[in-house]
Amino acid sequence: MAKYGSSVVTVTINDAPGGTPRIITPYVNTISGIAVENITQQTNPFGTAFESHTPTGITRVPDIVLSGFFDDTATLGSWTVLKPNALDYAPASVGRVLVILAATGATFTITVHLVKTEVLNKNGNLTEYAATLRQKSAGVWS
Repeated sequence: MAKYGSSVVTVTINDAPGGTPRIITPYVNTISGIAVENITQQTNPFGTAFESHTPTGITRVPDIVLSGFFDDTATLGSWTVLKPNALDYAPASVGRVLVILAATGATFTITVHLVKTEVLNKNGNLTEYAATLRQKSAGVWS
């Protein structure tokens, strides 16, 4: 069984809704879990001693958080690409395409909305960021 490390990971996201895809891998230190979750409904009837669930046919992707060091390098820096803009807030936002190559043969693609980008200042440390991305459309593993 092959093992994979962080050296194979790449992260690409549009610099704005409908914008240019940017490879931001050098600015990402952490990616929260990437999952497609099956939504179920509790379906156990009265009188049963255990809980039972039935799939509803709907899936969802929990929020994905990218974090790393704050960088305002023109065009590619984490702040330049992940800073919210007016198109992110627009009700008709088309979202941003996020592509994560998690391992050889495991690429996750999804259109997301940039919910927020936090700037994290820490005394005596480098400034960091955390960007929360929320599902707009179905996430797909390929």
